[in-house]
Amino acid sequence: MAPLLLTACGTDAGSQTVLPKPEMATSQPEYPEVKETPVQNVWTDEELEAMVLTLAGECYDDKEHDKRLVCEVILNRVSDGRFGDSVLEVVSAPNQFSGYWEQSREITENDYDVATEALEDWYGSGCEALSDYLFFVAGDNRENVFRCEY
Repeated sequence: MAPLLLTACGTDAGSQTVLPKPEMATSQPEYPEVKETPVQNVWTDEELEAMVLTLAGECYDDKEHDKRLVCEVILNRVSDGRFGDSVLEVVSAPNQFSGYWEQSREITENDYDVATEALEDWYGSGCEALSDYLFFVAGDNRENVFRCEY
């Protein structure tokens, strides 16, 4: 292949500068090694266990959205401060979460997944309420009905 001919700016029209063909880079650029740092749980095992026990008593296993909203009610109550200062205080308060005391089904991996995600979101938001829901009652179609006011 012939050398590339370019006309240099600011010179006589007849003069040309011959530039060599640039060499193609054959190696990939070196990037620093990225080490993934595992995210450390900031919640306690006690908080997670209290939530999954409650889910097994308050929700059907196939109702994942229902489970998420029950988790939000629990965490919103902690954020609110009127219902207890911790997850355990909220779920174990008298006449509040009967599912914490008596489960209607086995705890599943999905219960752990939903509760873990809710805790991640809650702690990630600085323990701010995840929604406006503070209450729920059993509803039709095996789902709970969630409310902001009692």
